[in-house]
Amino acid sequence: MQRRALLAGIGLSSIGVGAAFGSGAFTTVSANRTVDLSVQKDETARIGFSPGSGASSIIGTSTDSSSVEVITVSKSDLNDRAKTVFEDALTVTNNGGTGDPAVKIHIEDESSVPVGTESGDVLDLQTATDNNSIVGSANAVEVSTDGGSQSLDVVIDLRDSSVDGSTFGDVTEITFVANSV
Repeated sequence: MQRRALLAGIGLSSIGVGAAFGSGAFTTVSANRTVDLSVQKDETARIGFSPGSGASSIIGTSTDSSSVEVITVSKSDLNDRAKTVFEDALTVTNNGGTGDPAVKIHIEDESSVPVGTESGDVLDLQTATDNNSIVGSANAVEVSTDGGSQSLDVVIDLRDSSVDGSTFGDVTEITFVANSV
């Protein structure tokens, strides 16, 4: 009888050890991988930005300190306490090929940058077709693949009494986010 108890004990022990180590449960895994990243000019990148048909000197390009071309928004003769809309000022193009997924784009909503439609925000980018803001992930707009594009209006709103032309200067950069659909 003791032989059976010993075999049963060994069997139960091996099941316990197998369950503990063979279950795949773990708390940490670390692995090193190499990643190659490169920067493309907008016309050859997956998502391209270009001045739209209504840019009228508000949208330009410049080269930053690392030789990367950036889109700039500048206007100095804006009306105080007014909302100024530059229609079709910026075009976002999905340069992905057939078989690539569509993307949803939005502007990252950062509390330190006065961008959006809330009180005190001075800059907004809106879809040219329906004037909806694209600030914040909930307002992302889809851009189809294979050359699909989205025209954006640039809206500068200086109507709030807490802002003035210098507040527009507080917007030094905005972040576009693109997620595949």
